[in-house]
Amino acid sequence: MGRPSIQQLPKAELHLHLETSLRLCRLADRTGCADTREPYLISDPKLHHGYDRLRRLRYLGRAARVPDSLYTIENIARITEELIEEAATKNVRYVEVRVGGRRGFTLLGVRGMLQAVAEGRRRGARSTGVASSTILTVVRERGPEEALELVEAAASCEECGVAGLDISGDEANFPPALFARACNAARDAGWGITIHAGEFSGPASIWTAIYQLGANRIGHGFRAVEDPELVDYLSTHGIPLELCPTSNLRLGIVRSWREHPLRTLFDHGVHVTLNSDDPILLGATLSDEFEAAQREQGFQDADLERMTGYAANGAFHRDVALAAVGTPAATP
Repeated sequence: MGRPSIQQLPKAELHLHLETSLRLCRLADRTGCADTREPYLISDPKLHHGYDRLRRLRYLGRAARVPDSLYTIENIARITEELIEEAATKNVRYVEVRVGGRRGFTLLGVRGMLQAVAEGRRRGARSTGVASSTILTVVRERGPEEALELVEAAASCEECGVAGLDISGDEANFPPALFARACNAARDAGWGITIHAGEFSGPASIWTAIYQLGANRIGHGFRAVEDPELVDYLSTHGIPLELCPTSNLRLGIVRSWREHPLRTLFDHGVHVTLNSDDPILLGATLSDEFEAAQREQGFQDADLERMTGYAANGAFHRDVALAAVGTPAATP
């Protein structure tokens, strides 16, 4: 039997943002809200990097151009369904969809927005067989009170299908401890906890996410490599890292794929997973990440299958994810 292609490998993705505004622009580009350039080229990478660059990419080119009229239940369901369909074309069999757009929650209500996403996920499952879950993303800059309100509203909606809470945003100026109440409420609802950390700030942000917020997973987290004790801890305790190498390159945090610490972390037994982060915004799919990992860092098919196992075992709907990708082994 020949060597399977990246396309043929079943995959699971844990770190994938819906990016409502960009998808709505693409859905209705007749409104003129879409920028004709690749989104990641809108802001000059020589002048802006890290979180400053991310904010510019998200808002400079398009967000302000999206009219409120595009935020409808049907449109949100449709763009979610399209995200699932796109995942299916790359043989992604399980995906966790992150939802955190402030305008969507404001215009449709938290329940309305999340119900629309759930409907889109159901449609996508019917047409493609791809299993999925919803992750509620709260942004640090909007404060701990808003975070708690969003969690409580989402937790009261059983039909919304939320499986986890994600804390994202400005790591440096909004430390994890501010969001302890939101995380406690999420745990009370039976959700998993994933925290953006070790992306724009160093290893200390990962330690605090684990110890102060009880994170089950770490979003990005590649800067763990700077602390050998932390690398050992992550490996020993099997805490998955949701690595997004192309995202790190696009935001100017890592200089090249070959310099990305993915290989080092994997070789030390850390449960690394590959993810696309914001596919439309950053111009990369999960298959692209797998192919680059093979091309630039010498990963073999068995290595990629192990990473998929790490993802499935780290999913917040673990049994669903394992069944979807064929229950791959998660440990050496």
